[in-house]
Amino acid sequence: MSERPNILLVGIDAQTQSLLAHSLKNAVVNSVALDLEKLMEPIHPEPKIILATSPSITMSVEIAQALRMQYQIPIFLCCPMQDGFERKDFIKNGFTDAFLLPMDINLLRVALNEAIAAAGADDVQVYRSVKILDLEAGETLDFDTSVFLPGNNKYVKICHAGDEIDANRLEKIKKGKVNNLYVPSSQLQNFYQYSAKKLRKMGQEGAISATERKEKLMTSVRDLLSGMFSSQTASFQSGQEVLKTCSGIVSAYIVDGAEGEWFSRIQQIIGEHGDNYSHSSNVSTLAALFSMGTGIGKPEELALAGLLHDIGKSQLPADIQELEQDHMRPDQLEQFKKHPEMSVNLIKQKKIVTSDIVAKAILQHHELYNGTGFPHGYYGDRICKEAQLLALADKFDHLTKLKPGQPLVTPAQAVQQLKKEQVDDPSKIKYNPEIIRSLLALFPTE
Repeated sequence: MSERPNILLVGIDAQTQSLLAHSLKNAVVNSVALDLEKLMEPIHPEPKIILATSPSITMSVEIAQALRMQYQIPIFLCCPMQDGFERKDFIKNGFTDAFLLPMDINLLRVALNEAIAAAGADDVQVYRSVKILDLEAGETLDFDTSVFLPGNNKYVKICHAGDEIDANRLEKIKKGKVNNLYVPSSQLQNFYQYSAKKLRKMGQEGAISATERKEKLMTSVRDLLSGMFSSQTASFQSGQEVLKTCSGIVSAYIVDGAEGEWFSRIQQIIGEHGDNYSHSSNVSTLAALFSMGTGIGKPEELALAGLLHDIGKSQLPADIQELEQDHMRPDQLEQFKKHPEMSVNLIKQKKIVTSDIVAKAILQHHELYNGTGFPHGYYGDRICKEAQLLALADKFDHLTKLKPGQPLVTPAQAVQQLKKEQVDDPSKIKYNPEIIRSLLALFPTE
């Protein structure tokens, strides 16, 4: 029988426990109040994993040091505060990782599930997505490989570790418009070793796989966005550093080498489970690629706007951050409609100097061509084209995201759905018809 590891919750509130309920059911959970003196004493039963919270940065460091002196186990910080959030500092002081809630809730769930599985819960399996184009048919793989069937929310193994991946089966999967396969997280290092060996064999020493490019982009975006809440006093110099980091991300992971392969880049980022950071990185990538394909705006500016377009959501109440727009009460929706202005204001507070086009694209990315959008109800050509392109990238990512219980939506299907939302009645047209036509021309019909 699978072991259920002991998890100790230190000061974790009911709301956070509720958000983690699905993961916590696979463990024996014990809760204690936040008391630094008691944490210095041995805890019984001895925990395998610890989740802690703290009302202040100083106490967070003290908690990490007190726990780390006793335990060499995963210790995660659940951090509700924003000002002063320094993930790298928290890790340096003893936490395995730190999560800004509710922004990082999906990442915390994955980390917690992986820790539970590693602690002996055999019935808990966590998968990581890998890009199908990183695999070569006919080669022996030393990791299990599965496909995810969103219709019934199941992973189906297609290749066992030690077996060759069948060429016909791989080609059939590709024809089914599947871009990602799934590897158990415990075997992910085997995949990275395989992909590095494959690239060396192809004469691409030092290159990285499509999977690693995506992972590095995600990590960079997480560090960038969570770093916006650093306790460092904003200055022109710190703003320039953030802008430099953004430009580095855009250059290294988004626009570099994409001019000749923008369509394959689009295929590489769709059909995955989403979180706040993957959404920002996807919208950034899509906006830049759409810019390349349509000739609208500058790819670098669209990419920067995509990275920062939703940063203001972090200042909304936690319950609103967790909801889809269609599921919000009227009062919640009114607060949600303020987030484009919150994004622009936060960028200004951090002394990040962007072009007028980037600021406009962020502010107007929820404006609709018929005037029913927000925050200002702009209509027609009062909305800059870059904002409309950013809005379409945002919508495109939502349409092609992996949703359990629903079939996968391909890029061509997503563009056709956007077309269907455009009607002959000008009062109901959501997006600039000229931009929609340009976008439709980029995607072959299936």
